[in-house]
Amino acid sequence: MAVCNVCGTYVEDGVKACPNCGTPIPGAVAAQVVEPVAQAVDQTAAQVAQTADQVAQAAPAAQAAPAAQSAPAFIGSLNSMNGNMEAKNSKKIDALVNKMDGKDFTGTFSAKEVEDNKLWAILAYFGLLFLIPLFAAKDSKYAKFHTNQGILACIVVAALSIVSIIFSFIPFIKAVFAPIFLSATMIVGAVFFVYGLMNAIQDRAKELPVIGKFRILK
Repeated sequence: MAVCNVCGTYVEDGVKACPNCGTPIPGAVAAQVVEPVAQAVDQTAAQVAQTADQVAQAAPAAQAAPAAQSAPAFIGSLNSMNGNMEAKNSKKIDALVNKMDGKDFTGTFSAKEVEDNKLWAILAYFGLLFLIPLFAAKDSKYAKFHTNQGILACIVVAALSIVSIIFSFIPFIKAVFAPIFLSATMIVGAVFFVYGLMNAIQDRAKELPVIGKFRILK
């Protein structure tokens, strides 16, 4: 209960003016002023919170949109990089293969000489049978070419075989390196045999890979 500051009359709560003298009651006036202000503040706070929620919901979508748009471009860039790397690697491999591959001297021999000495050229790649064309066709340059290739192949295979045998007598090493060199010997020998034999069968005078450039028979 409030008291009028002018006449001292007791006034019920919520009454805005003194019923005796009509003087405004300060507490009621203050409440009348503060209540609308408080309501306005509450409404503003609610609007701010609602706006913040809308911004928070829109932000992930806004971030996802550029990411979704940039994903295909990024994938395309990766594909382009992979394509360039594959092209470079392919060129390097081709260059290495061309470097290792022997030269072709087929054009330096006449068709008649190639045909007449085809059998000697084939025998040159059957291990020690290269001795047959070495003596039987010593005047033929075509047979001598293939005989030289056969001798080189035998030397390489023999060298690998010797190393493999040596390793087989060394403790703690024979279990690892001996099988490796034995396998390498078999693979290298098979490659040289097939490569040289196919050249001889197809009437080509082509060097063996890597070792074919060396000349034992002049």
